[in-house]
Amino acid sequence: MYKIGYAQEIFTPPTGVDLAGYFNVRLNEGMYDDLMVKCAAFDVNGKKFGFLAFDLCFVAKPLFDVLKERITAKFGAEIYENFVLCATHTHTGPRFNKDLSTYDERTLYAFNQCADAAMRALERALMNLLPCELEVGSVYNNPYGFVRRYWMKNGTIVTNPGWRNDQIDKPECDFDRTISILAAKQNGRIVTLICNIANHGDTIGGSIVSADWYGRFTQEIQHALKTSLPVIVLDDASGDINHFDFHQDIKQSSYAEATRIGRGYATIVLDALDKLEKVTADTVTIKNSTVVIPHRKITPEELAEAKHTLATVPDIKKEGDFESQDLANKVPAALRYFAQRVIDCHDKSVPSHEGRLTSIELGDQIAFVTLPGEPFNGISRAIREKSPCKYTFVVELAQSVSGYVPMPECFARGGYEVQAGVDTVAPNAATEIINASVKNL
Repeated sequence: MYKIGYAQEIFTPPTGVDLAGYFNVRLNEGMYDDLMVKCAAFDVNGKKFGFLAFDLCFVAKPLFDVLKERITAKFGAEIYENFVLCATHTHTGPRFNKDLSTYDERTLYAFNQCADAAMRALERALMNLLPCELEVGSVYNNPYGFVRRYWMKNGTIVTNPGWRNDQIDKPECDFDRTISILAAKQNGRIVTLICNIANHGDTIGGSIVSADWYGRFTQEIQHALKTSLPVIVLDDASGDINHFDFHQDIKQSSYAEATRIGRGYATIVLDALDKLEKVTADTVTIKNSTVVIPHRKITPEELAEAKHTLATVPDIKKEGDFESQDLANKVPAALRYFAQRVIDCHDKSVPSHEGRLTSIELGDQIAFVTLPGEPFNGISRAIREKSPCKYTFVVELAQSVSGYVPMPECFARGGYEVQAGVDTVAPNAATEIINASVKNL
């Protein structure tokens, strides 16, 4: 028997809180729409598991730590082990950094509000468990995602090279356009939707809070189905994916763009709902493991080049948002910023860190696989190819913290995502994560 309980809570931060996702400080100046933590709790023949998904750029280590302590104390270790904690990756949510002691009064308020909301959502979802039917399916259709790393005509790789750049040759690679859908029904009515989609959550910019396209996607689904059901987006591996189509010359950073993309994805999912198949698996297998994620080592040549950059590039501050394409455009502030990151990587990095991996399988029909940080989409493709299950949901920004995890071959090619920083990953990190994830399955 399948049961589901569901709940959602608002944790929109107050004004003045720094927003995550950019290098520069962006203090919250208002709200387009609320941020949510959404919970879906499942019980399959007595085995409980589920998802806590936050409208955040990432789940910071202090939030993981406090929720582990509170969930374990209130509901037991098994509930903590069996629930996936993840973020949608909106770039217009509060920034929660590593060190809780550095938070100002408003950020600490926002942090506590977020943790409290998660606990309320989890408690209500577990209390709301009732019989349901599950349906699953997928479509290979993601017209709003693009590989953001491009081969240029001079043989180099550039991330976000600019609209209508005539030096673009082709994208670095293809990506997995699978959108997977799990629907829970009670009395013929859809009560929860879980959708797995690969794309970045950075369509708005600026200093106003929003759940980005994830929130607009939810609103459109709710409008079409005429109910305020929780719609949970589990972000597929998107470290090298975003919504920018650089062959166009149009404005693609605005709230209207978030609305367009959210509505577009909603249309794709809504069109697929009558094609889902019934979930019949009667066993659940849940595995937690750790993977040692190796960190980047800076060579003497890289260190010397970074010091030369700081000594020769003028210290000119950049007005406005500091973005990844500033590196490709050789903006002095970006060159100096990333040179300092190389030095910090050399001086401050530790050899590795441990990442937590969770897999949840419903027979051989459905698998959920979590990944730390922002993995490149090639990691997701590699896991799906080796998964024993018909439908495999890959969930990034889940269970533990990491930065970008590029494919091994990308490091020698360059681009923004492979730039060094404190505790950034080594070229073999993706291979270690793929092997450990497949082993979990």
